Amino acid sequence: MVERKMLTGHTPEILRRKLEDFIARLAKKFGDMKGKIDVSIRPEVSFADIGDLARAKQEIAGLVFALKSPDLHKKWGAQPPNGVLLYGPPGTGKTLLAMALAREAEAVFFHVRVTNVVTKWYADSFDVLQEVFTQVKECGRCILFLDEIDDFIFDRAAPEEMRHASRRLVNSVAEQLDDIGRSGDILAVASTNRPDAVDSTLIRPGRLDQLIEVPLPETDGKREIIQIHMAKAEAMAGRKLFNQLDLDPILARTVKMNSADLAEIVQKSLEEKVRQEGSGAQPGLVTTDDMQRAIEDYRKTKEIIEKIRYGQYL
Repeated sequence: MVERKMLTGHTPEILRRKLEDFIARLAKKFGDMKGKIDVSIRPEVSFADIGDLARAKQEIAGLVFALKSPDLHKKWGAQPPNGVLLYGPPGTGKTLLAMALAREAEAVFFHVRVTNVVTKWYADSFDVLQEVFTQVKECGRCILFLDEIDDFIFDRAAPEEMRHASRRLVNSVAEQLDDIGRSGDILAVASTNRPDAVDSTLIRPGRLDQLIEVPLPETDGKREIIQIHMAKAEAMAGRKLFNQLDLDPILARTVKMNSADLAEIVQKSLEEKVRQEGSGAQPGLVTTDDMQRAIEDYRKTKEIIEKIRYGQYL
């Protein structure tokens, strides 16, 4: 069988080596890339792995056509989007949506964690991002995901040198967004928890000009999210792990919780079973009471984390 070529003309294996060399080159020049810049040829996350967010998924799915079938926009006299901003509270699934988009569009996924890039390489962040944009342009169909894009901007209390570097960085990213927007096979996707803090330069027409809200889940959405994570755990274990749960009282205890919180609660209920069996017990399947206890334990842990974060835990 002839191996399918990527848009760049490279086979997937050649492209994989090319991207590995890119990360190695960055690491040699700037230091460890872990948690800062990641690249994958096809992320494992699909839309089926993301609970709730029906409207956001519908809008994201429309972007797949812009990358895979650009003639559709031309046929209808429509201009394909140049860039997208996903906005909403933390833990609602913005990164998962970007990964699913890359998977469905069969695009290389560049994940730039802006917070870590700017804080780690504040003096070199301009050069780091220039390297990333150069590589993106050489890889054919790509999703460039700028995670927490509001962190390009330092607040007014920052030293003047940092604020000057921040403005230079934003202007450079804006120019690069203009450039890749004309390519037709690269889509910039950004995320933020604070849309009011995103520099307006970046969301002008032709840049990150399509905004998609990724809100906290409501009751039915939470139900779907919990069920997805239960099914994934059982698929991994190859057996039934949960009793017949009454999700109503469970959901009643999840006020203001996001998708990440719900996934963690499912994991905590399973970790307790691991602990019990490791201690010599023979635990049964996860019950409604087990899940409710997991929620209460998780709430206490989050409260402690918040106190530590704000210096209130003594």
